[in-house]
Amino acid sequence: MSDFNTRLGLRRGKNGAIVLDATEEHQVVPGTVHFAVLTTIAEVAAAHSVGAAVVPASVQVQLLRRAKPGRLEGRGKTLKRGRRLATAEGEVFQDDRMVAKATVTFALI
Repeated sequence: MSDFNTRLGLRRGKNGAIVLDATEEHQVVPGTVHFAVLTTIAEVAAAHSVGAAVVPASVQVQLLRRAKPGRLEGRGKTLKRGRRLATAEGEVFQDDRMVAKATVTFALI
């Protein structure tokens, strides 16, 4: 995991999940985790699912419900992998409820 991800507090959990214990420093306003944090979790989970070195070329994010400070878990799934590009999804869950979903196109490097 990159230094940025480590400094944010991301770590690997069970079954390849990306985990963050969101705190006050991850909030945009009291009681609400910043969308950029959710986007990062989803993008990193999607990237790990590709199984290769990648950089995002395009990211589309849907915020589905408010995420509060606490445990967040990102799960990724590769939709298609070609020679130069891969498309994957990353979903972010809190208390077994999806709070955000991203579809990411990656360039393989």
